Formats: sequence, structure tokens, C-alpha cells
Amino acid sequence: MKNNFIKGFSFICLMMFFGCHLFPYEKKPYFVSADFVMEEEAVEYKVCGADILFCNTSDLTVKEFEIVFYLFDLDGEPASGCQNRLDFIIEKEVEPGGEFQNCLSLDSYMAVMPQSLLEIDYLYVSRILYTDGSVWEDPYGLVAFM
Repeated sequence: MKNNFIKGFSFICLMMFFGCHLFPYEKKPYFVSADFVMEEEAVEYKVCGADILFCNTSDLTVKEFEIVFYLFDLDGEPASGCQNRLDFIIEKEVEPGGEFQNCLSLDSYMAVMPQSLLEIDYLYVSRILYTDGSVWEDPYGLVAFM
């Protein structure tokens, strides 16, 4: 019994050691948040939108970025009557330490009017193009949730 514990503990220590080297922690060059909005008198949309906030935490100036998120109903199920996965390419220069805030219209993605508010989840930036021509990519959002 003691021998199995020592083997198991050794295995876990090795996995932690090698795991840290195989999957190094990468600092996100951004912070992003978004809220689903559905107000009657909105200028940006007729049906609904997403209020986004993007903060550039890198040392480079952002030229454009691609934001990805998924829509769910209040029960946690994929939203019906619209695309579940949405992505937007936003061409906006954002200085190091700067931020960009905007409301994105989701009208063209809605087949029907949502009966209630939807939730935005699994929100991440999949690509950032910097003014110096360099590109940062995380196509599946793995860095966002580390």
C-alpha cells in the first residue's frame, strides 16, 4: 500500500514538472469582457448587441483583433434562433495599456427575436495583429482559460 502511494505521488510530481515545461504559462496580451444587451431605444442595434471591452496588456500597439464568443440561454443551453459561435474582426488601433469599448450589433446573427436575455460565454480573443506586423494567435481560446 505504501509502495503504491509513493509510486503515485512520484508520478504526479513528474507530471507536474514535465507538464509545466510542455505547456508553459503564456501571459495573455489582452483582457476582454462582454455583456449581452437588448434595450428598446439602442442606437447600435435593433434587436440585440454585445457590449465589449478590450484592453491591450501587451507592449505593442494593436492594429486589429478577432473576438470570439458563444451565446447560451439562461438554462445554459446553446441559444436557439441564432448562431451559437460568433466572431468579429475589429480594426482599431489600441495603444499599449489602452482600451477599446463598443457595442457590436448581433442583429444579422438572429433568426428570431430572443424571448429573454442571452448569456455570453467562452469569450476570448483568437488573433491580434500589431502595427509592427507581428501576430499573436490563440485560435481555440486555450490561453484565455489557463
